[in-house]
Amino acid sequence: MRKRRFGDRYDGYRIRKGDPTNVIIPFLMKERSDSLVYFDCELDLSKVEELIRTKRKEGMDIGVLDYAMTALVRCMSQYPRANRFVAGRRLYARNELLISMAVKKKIDNETPETIVKFKFNPEDTVNDVCKKIRATIAENKGVETSNSLDGLLKVVNHLPRFVYSAAVNFVTWLDFHGKMPKAINRVSPFHTSIFLTNMGSIGEEAIYHHIYNWGTTSVFFAMGRKKKINVLNSDGTITEKKIMKTRFTADERIADGLYLASFLKYMRHLFLNPELLESAPEKIIEDDQV
Repeated sequence: MRKRRFGDRYDGYRIRKGDPTNVIIPFLMKERSDSLVYFDCELDLSKVEELIRTKRKEGMDIGVLDYAMTALVRCMSQYPRANRFVAGRRLYARNELLISMAVKKKIDNETPETIVKFKFNPEDTVNDVCKKIRATIAENKGVETSNSLDGLLKVVNHLPRFVYSAAVNFVTWLDFHGKMPKAINRVSPFHTSIFLTNMGSIGEEAIYHHIYNWGTTSVFFAMGRKKKINVLNSDGTITEKKIMKTRFTADERIADGLYLASFLKYMRHLFLNPELLESAPEKIIEDDQV
């Protein structure tokens, strides 16, 4: 943890050494909805699924979601500008590595879903991530189980509309100035590094999801269903491989296009070399513009 300086927030450090455009862009594009960019990223699952089969034979409960989460964690450990956010017209480097995800307590149209927020360390391996995911989901998966967010929503949903509206506006104002209570920040799934949706779990393709204006999320990552495709090789032969389409929506104010493209390129590299996720990264890269 860095030492906080004047202008920092409790959830992030002010970017002070960045490009001069970092200062003016948040005033020109005031909301995340003004500054969304969209990326497609096709991931080759061949080697990941091979590793999954090996681990399952050894008795480990693990799947593609675990590798996707670990790859996101690893990418942010090497490309820290992807873990930035804009608040109060200022750019900040987030001081935690967080991923939010909606969890359906039961797969049907009537059962409500809840949103959980995972906290990871930059050096986490796939085994570390898998354990944290299983533990957190187990706490929230029961139909009768309510987490802190569910409890908060049950309380505020009983407020009169004008009180509810005034309360939301007041909390938004506090967040704009970096003064929102930490207790709300901790339970809010919209104050996170990346928001993830696994559309593949219901047999659908990845979607281009918007980023919420409320909160500090700068990246939305959607996973699609797994499918087989035929690939034409350079020698004229055809190879069948399994892929998964993913789609990213990002706030372009956090980093330039080349940087975000490099993040995705590294994501593809990790899926082609998933053994890299079995051990901690050799080096954690810190945001050098704080």
